[in-house]
Amino acid sequence: MRLTEQWPRLCLAVLACTGLLACDAEEPASGDGPTMITARIEGSVFYRERMMLPPGIEVEVQLQDISRADAMATVLASALLTPQGAPPYQFRIDYNPAEIRSGMTYALRATIRNDDQLLFTSTEYIDPFQGNPVEILVQRVPEPVRP
Repeated sequence: MRLTEQWPRLCLAVLACTGLLACDAEEPASGDGPTMITARIEGSVFYRERMMLPPGIEVEVQLQDISRADAMATVLASALLTPQGAPPYQFRIDYNPAEIRSGMTYALRATIRNDDQLLFTSTEYIDPFQGNPVEILVQRVPEPVRP
């Protein structure tokens, strides 16, 4: 087969590959701006108590900037789950790595709530960048004393 006979097929193949590559590109977050690069933290939240929690509980995991001791932590990203069944509860947090500054301190914090009542919370420092998957142990919060 001569090159002049193969030329239309070659052009069609190049156009098809270009179209497939264009479909695989990420869409800009705002539609007209540059794409935001994200990183992901994955892990699980668990507790040691041998108990099932009521339906409708919410598990929240936050990536926090805890650099300033005299100020509340700044939440950079979070994941909110309404899990079914027993722990461990799997989570994924997507965040913008451009917001992470050298010399600052970051932590993960997890809570489990039933409506507005806090049931469990993490009590120890959890390094979010220790590698995936991250395991977060939460402790039961004492119930308030009723008069």
